[in-house]
Amino acid sequence: MKKIVGFAFIALGIFLEVMWLGFCFGSVIVGILLLVFAPRILFFPFNFFLLVGLRIMYAEAFRNFEKASGRSYSYTYHGGYSNTDGPNHSLSHSKSRIEEYYEELESSPSDDFSVIKKNYRRLMKEYHYDSLVSKGLPKEMLAYSEEKTKRLNEAYAAIKELRG
Repeated sequence: MKKIVGFAFIALGIFLEVMWLGFCFGSVIVGILLLVFAPRILFFPFNFFLLVGLRIMYAEAFRNFEKASGRSYSYTYHGGYSNTDGPNHSLSHSKSRIEEYYEELESSPSDDFSVIKKNYRRLMKEYHYDSLVSKGLPKEMLAYSEEKTKRLNEAYAAIKELRG
């Protein structure tokens, strides 16, 4: 049902785009000026309804993408020189690398290794590039899933090595 509604929105976008282009190029001067100076305005209806349709069709993938990319990225200072700080000074709000690994695997240091392993497998199943490429998702989402997979592998390997 979601795919039908998504395709309906995309079809509506195509229809509105054709109507909008007809309106803009009804006045040739306005159409050419928009095409040259503001193509985003000229193709807005199609782009808007395409994104709405894809969001409806692939709501879960978009939700995961937003959840992961929507978090605030903080820049962590792991050493070196700064104007006000001495050499090898870490900022007080930065997390240790191991804490970041646990967070990446949606776990905590107090969790049993079997829980961490289950979280790792679940996240790999959710974000692995090979499982998402067949769904026809946008390239940005596939690139994100590839990066997420690398981070998950790095985090799991580090925690596994740490725990022996």
